[in-house]
Amino acid sequence: MRALRVLRNGPPGEVCEVANLPVPEPGPGQLRIRVAAGSLNFNDIDRCHGRATTIPMPPPFTLGMDVCGVVDAAGAGGAAWIGRRVVAITQLAQGGLADYAIAPLGTVFDAPEGLDDAEATAFLLPFHTAHLALFRRGRLEAGETLLVHAGASGVGTAAIQLGVARGAQVIATAGGAAKTSLCAELGAELAIDHTAQDFVAAVLDHTRDVGAHVVCDLAGGDFALRSWRCVAREGRYLCVGFAADAQNGMTGRPLRPTCPGNFSIVGVMLAYFDDLPPAIRRMGMNPFGRDVGDAVHADLLRLLDEKKIRPVVTRRVSLEEAGRALDDHEQRRTTGRTAVIVGG
Repeated sequence: MRALRVLRNGPPGEVCEVANLPVPEPGPGQLRIRVAAGSLNFNDIDRCHGRATTIPMPPPFTLGMDVCGVVDAAGAGGAAWIGRRVVAITQLAQGGLADYAIAPLGTVFDAPEGLDDAEATAFLLPFHTAHLALFRRGRLEAGETLLVHAGASGVGTAAIQLGVARGAQVIATAGGAAKTSLCAELGAELAIDHTAQDFVAAVLDHTRDVGAHVVCDLAGGDFALRSWRCVAREGRYLCVGFAADAQNGMTGRPLRPTCPGNFSIVGVMLAYFDDLPPAIRRMGMNPFGRDVGDAVHADLLRLLDEKKIRPVVTRRVSLEEAGRALDDHEQRRTTGRTAVIVGG
């Protein structure tokens, strides 16, 4: 089978190559998916460069965190999924940009019927992450102010739409006029170009110094400390992503600045496990169970049916073009989601 391999660490366009590999076999609790499409993620870029990630992956390895396709084989416990069109997060969040991929049962969901393969692969990770962040962890309520950093990204576009659907007043930051225009089109009542304007002052001016009740930070880096200055009293700062953080969030940040603001720092990670191995738990991982994933997926399907949300896919590339497309992501030349078309 074809697979997008990272052969050594470096810029994605230089180190990615399509290679032929044996078709993988699913083990117990796993499914094999014939991949129709996969998505590109900032975590793929970090892995190409060999930066610190939650799951380190020395080369060679196959990229691909999330996919859409049809289940064609199953290990023990998964026979009921064979033949179903699904969206899934792959085993160890890698291996998806290939003709076949392995996924654990806990991360596989029925693909939304109204979305094509590219839209479906752009749906699972962004919308599940944003839903968990805003509603389960951030407790966002109608009438509150939501600030979304990296609003033109895949997860950012999902967060804006979900905030609007909940009845929140959404503010978004993004870099440049094209990206802020996209945020406004999705429903942000204020879209701030953070490359030309101080977002802290803009948020406080817009909210009459109240601040944002929920901050969905997908950027990290310098955005974190500045965001803490414009969180509302008893607001929630959601630590979700690190797209603007060269250290991928692995460096410490001073906690003292949080004290004067009387707000909460809330961690968010998308993962569903019913039987978490003790060794993983003792590493600090404590994900939600599959029951939470099913509830999130059902609510998202409802919002899709009501036409309140839609994945933003702005580019579709081939497997051979994926490495160069990741370079564009790293240089901030993209918006929404880039889908990699794998199957015919």
